[in-house]
Amino acid sequence: MTSTASSSLSKAVSEFPHERLLAAAAKVFARDGLTGATTREIAREAGVNEVTLFRLFHTKLNLLAKVLERVFDSSESPQSSGSEAPSLEMCLTEEMRLTEIVQEYAENYSAHLGKNFALVRVLVGEIQHFHEHEPMVMRCIILPDRQSLIDRLRAAREAGMVRRELDPVIIADQVGALVFMGALRSSLPSPPEYGASNYLRVCVETIVRAIEEPPKAQPPASDPPFTPLD
Repeated sequence: MTSTASSSLSKAVSEFPHERLLAAAAKVFARDGLTGATTREIAREAGVNEVTLFRLFHTKLNLLAKVLERVFDSSESPQSSGSEAPSLEMCLTEEMRLTEIVQEYAENYSAHLGKNFALVRVLVGEIQHFHEHEPMVMRCIILPDRQSLIDRLRAAREAGMVRRELDPVIIADQVGALVFMGALRSSLPSPPEYGASNYLRVCVETIVRAIEEPPKAQPPASDPPFTPLD
């Protein structure tokens, strides 16, 4: 075996504990909570020595940070690929419908939450104990695409598609709240009788009907001028 091949094999083997610890930590954090999860239990779940955990991650908080990066990797999101939000001209050129703008975000955010909603619930409930990680946790819970949605809504408002008196930031947070509530409802032991896709469809339709600029009323047709008979 060449030295290069031996080095590659050693690297692959050394990464196995790292991957097992990340998977185990995600499971234990979701099950026992951020405070209740112990490094000993995470190491036991991963099948490695606790010393290995500290050698690789140093602290439980560092391990939590890596878990959040792994579970809620925003690079998988179609809108998070580094492309800028569409300008007003792009919205007008592509004729992006308001329904499509809201629906794209709702579907992406729903999929984002679905990666590990049990962990999301723990993060929401216990984040007050981990102040130094609050910005990172909020970035994981609130899809980074939120800013992209806000930019699109602003462009749509400039194009006359959204009512001018409505704040796009508030609209984006309302969409996110509805999606989050649907994910929470679906995670309960007794799920709702409606499906997730149907829920998202109704949410999108409700939001769009509330924010879209109503069509301008056409002036009533005037009667033809009276022409007296001879």
